[in-house]
Amino acid sequence: MNTYLRSKGDREAMMDDIVVDWNEVWRRRLTLNRSTPGFREGADLWDDREQARRYAARSEADHARRVAEALRDLGVSPGDRVLDIGSGPGTLALPLARAGASVTAVDPAEGMLAELRAAAEREGISAVTAVRGLWEEIDPSRDLAPPYDRVVASFSLVMPDIRSALAAMDAALSDSGSAHLYWFADEPLWERVYLALWEDLHGAPYRPRPKADCLFNVLYGLGIYPNVLMRPMDDTVAFATVEDAVDHFAPRMSAETQRQRAILRDYFSEHLAWQDGRLILPGTSTYAAIWWRKRG
Repeated sequence: MNTYLRSKGDREAMMDDIVVDWNEVWRRRLTLNRSTPGFREGADLWDDREQARRYAARSEADHARRVAEALRDLGVSPGDRVLDIGSGPGTLALPLARAGASVTAVDPAEGMLAELRAAAEREGISAVTAVRGLWEEIDPSRDLAPPYDRVVASFSLVMPDIRSALAAMDAALSDSGSAHLYWFADEPLWERVYLALWEDLHGAPYRPRPKADCLFNVLYGLGIYPNVLMRPMDDTVAFATVEDAVDHFAPRMSAETQRQRAILRDYFSEHLAWQDGRLILPGTSTYAAIWWRKRG
């Protein structure tokens, strides 16, 4: 009996010693995501100025609530210096600049940065500096001007080595600064559309991106114990016509042939609903707002 108890205790102790490498979990899930046939992201998709223009045109209406929540989270004051990683066409960078912050916007897609520069010029905003590049390839000491009062990455966390990426964000903060991440806790509407249609379009299933559970655990492993708030996200998008929905999703889903466009058309003909004179694709999901103060 004593031998059995010791063996059982040894097994339990061994289980306690098992540590999940959440950085590797993130990397594997992201690799699976990127191995999805026909999958496009980043500069591959958004270098195209027309695609970036379409995204920017929809961005203000589609993301208004999320942007308002992020602005409250960041709580910038005039003169604060903000680093916006994965800025896109200025979804956050422009409102932050309007609030008086000096913003450095980093994005790998020239199409997105071109839209950001054009919008800033139209509004006479001079407090936004655009830097083209992947965060994991940026050398902050060479390419940027740290420290920053706020570092934000809003739905732009697609770095394979997320541990190094997060550590670099923390290192870019001023002593009193804070970092703010926004990422998916479950599948957003667009990813559910991908899951439903990708195999019909490309002959292989879509592999979802890693989610916010990985981020929290990677941060914990870095000795950063972040605040985490789960929020509902209204994913509903509106279109003028079924064909407008097809045009919106086709480039993102690499739907180039008439057969592929017909698959999209059939799906949206079934799932779009009229509401207030518009065609609506309804959906809700949950996202995580994760933030922490500069690590001491």
